[in-house]
Amino acid sequence: MPLLPTQILGNLPLPVTRIALGCMGLAGTWNPAEVGDEHRRKAITAYEAALEAGINFFDHADIYGGTACESIFKDCLEAVPGSREKIVIATKAGIRSGFYEHNPDYLRRSLEGSLKRMGLDFVDLYQLHRPDPLSHPSETAAVLDEMYTQGKIRAIGVSNYHPQQMLALRQFLKAPIVSNQIAISLLHLDPIYEGAEGQGGDGSLDQCLAFGITPLAYSPIGGGWLSGKRDLPEEPVFRGRIERILGAMKEIAPQYNDATPTQLALAWVLRHPAGIIPLYGSNNPAHIQEATAAAQINLSREDWYKLWTASRGSRVP
Repeated sequence: MPLLPTQILGNLPLPVTRIALGCMGLAGTWNPAEVGDEHRRKAITAYEAALEAGINFFDHADIYGGTACESIFKDCLEAVPGSREKIVIATKAGIRSGFYEHNPDYLRRSLEGSLKRMGLDFVDLYQLHRPDPLSHPSETAAVLDEMYTQGKIRAIGVSNYHPQQMLALRQFLKAPIVSNQIAISLLHLDPIYEGAEGQGGDGSLDQCLAFGITPLAYSPIGGGWLSGKRDLPEEPVFRGRIERILGAMKEIAPQYNDATPTQLALAWVLRHPAGIIPLYGSNNPAHIQEATAAAQINLSREDWYKLWTASRGSRVP
């Protein structure tokens, strides 16, 4: 299997692979009390499959699986001795039940909880899961810088931040922001600059390019709709959009060794010059192997625009 290409992510000592494993579903449940031997076996098998496929970047959050995904990842690390030193582990904090919180004491407790659950002394990338309108960015920056200086986090990232929210936090931070985790896919075009059906862009990718920030793309295959493996939704407009995209993928697939819709959806994200890293979420070894093959596909400019046009439902201006 060809090696996955890598890229630098801020000041992290290890280059990260161009495709990461999103660990939201790693535990197979959102109830920690349900986790049993079979859940652990499947998680470990998925982890081993990701390593075998060449992935070295794993993205968590304290809320995933109701904390179960971080806890079960400790089992994964223990099952493959020596793997911790070869991988980059990211996690997120700031979402609570029904609200967001960046209170410094809460973020400190959240980080300690994540470290304890995963059996770590530090986490490579620590991300604010969503902006908290009730926290001043100077206060949030101070606690992040504190964690960074203490060596408990090696790099700082954000998630779901719009450009102005990023600038506000960046103004007060001493450490750099190295990533912004946002929804990017053929079904979510806003970060590029022009969406479909009249939706306007938000300039997130342009900001990443300007400041050397790496975009991490969650839902890169549109919540599974672009995998070609789900029954299409009944809602006619959304269904029509998906059908257009899948139709365009079928048309260009022969030029890329009959690449699957999943692979083409990921290749479309990978093609952007901002160096987007798709976070592919699965605990199915076959699906993980399928996804990593997308890194070997280099879409032509014409085909990238063909897929974008199919998503927009109209020609580019």
